[in-house]
Amino acid sequence: MKLIGHELVPYEPLFWRESARQIEAGKQNLFKFDAAAIKQVQELGANFSVEAENLNEVIVANAAGAKFIIVPRELAIKAAKLAQDYLFDAQICVVIGGENELAALSETGADVAIFKNAVIGKDKR
Repeated sequence: MKLIGHELVPYEPLFWRESARQIEAGKQNLFKFDAAAIKQVQELGANFSVEAENLNEVIVANAAGAKFIIVPRELAIKAAKLAQDYLFDAQICVVIGGENELAALSETGADVAIFKNAVIGKDKR
C-alpha cells in the first residue's frame, strides 16, 4: 500500500480545487467528480485526481485519466476489486485520519492511504 502524507514517506501533495477555474498545470489537482473539471484538466494536460461517490464515477474517472481515485471507505472494497478486474491505470485511495487506520484499510484492497494533511486547500474532515 502506498502512503501519501505520512511524515516518514516523501510524497507529492494534492491540491484541492473547488472549481474548474482553479485547475493548474504542474500540480496534482484534486476535485469532486465533475465533467467540466475533467475536460479542463484534459485540455491543459494537467495531472488530476478525483473524489468519486459511486462506481460509475470510478469507472469514468479511470477512463478519463485520473491518477488517483479517492473513494469513501465503504466503497473501497468494490472499487479496488473493479480496478483489479479491469486493470485500471488509476489507483484507488481512501483518506485516513492517522496511522492507526492503516491495518483496517489494508483489508479493503485500496492501493493508497492518503493522510488528511497531504491535501492542501481542503477543510480537514
